[in-house]
Amino acid sequence: MGALRDEHHNGWLMPSGSYPAAVYDDEWVEQETVSSSPAPTKIVSLRPTGFEAARTVGEHIRASIPVVMDLTEMEEAEAKRMVDFASGLIFGTRGGIERIARRVFLLTPADVEVMVIDRPLDETGFYNQS
Repeated sequence: MGALRDEHHNGWLMPSGSYPAAVYDDEWVEQETVSSSPAPTKIVSLRPTGFEAARTVGEHIRASIPVVMDLTEMEEAEAKRMVDFASGLIFGTRGGIERIARRVFLLTPADVEVMVIDRPLDETGFYNQS
């Protein structure tokens, strides 16, 4: 290990290897969870190439499994069709939908809450695929 530069000790501070460790008298206290409902045990990530994946998306949402739907591999018309399907699915199941990137959406069932910490303003509109 090399020496560290320090203005007060002739310009160099040599590591001694004997550093004090922090000692805590109190025991570790676990915090209670904020939500009474359990967190989802899995999240499905799909990158469909065609509309035939709509059924898979619907089955996962109906089973209360969140889905990350990446539409970057789909043609524009098919991607718009998939977003329309997902919007109807989410409306019908009282779930949620968040655009997390260009052509990438997070679909959540009704019992899952998404907390958005820092959301940039999006002037292009929620369903814009461009």
